[in-house]
Amino acid sequence: MVSFLENSGPVSHIFDVFIRSQTADMGPPLGTVLGNLGVNSSKFCKDFNEFTKELPDHFLLKVRILVFENRSYSFFVFAPSSSFVLNSLKFQRNLILSKDRQVKLKSFFCIDLGSLLKAVKFYFPEFDIKQGLSIIWSVARSCSLVIVRK
Repeated sequence: MVSFLENSGPVSHIFDVFIRSQTADMGPPLGTVLGNLGVNSSKFCKDFNEFTKELPDHFLLKVRILVFENRSYSFFVFAPSSSFVLNSLKFQRNLILSKDRQVKLKSFFCIDLGSLLKAVKFYFPEFDIKQGLSIIWSVARSCSLVIVRK
């Protein structure tokens, strides 16, 4: 979780929304909710889009918005789920299967080992690489992804 902190003080409202990175706009429903709370929705959208400019624009992010009594705000961005990230990195590849002396060519959704290791470092920086890899490997397998070397 990463955050954008502006002013602090007594909090009047806390709510969670889902926003695609780099694509917040002041139209409904976000602009309506923020406007009803007295928050400058165009400033929020500008701050959020700037804050998420390094992320791919297809990431759907959970955002917790804190509105303070003085109508300023802060927001916290939660990382997308590991299955969402792995599925966004998948690609299709034809692989050769050999069973009972029969060879078949079959198409699979794959993820390369390098991307898997990057995901481990992103989600579990405090873990030993083997611990984190076993968790992310399990997520990849539950998403029916085949791990390959590029």
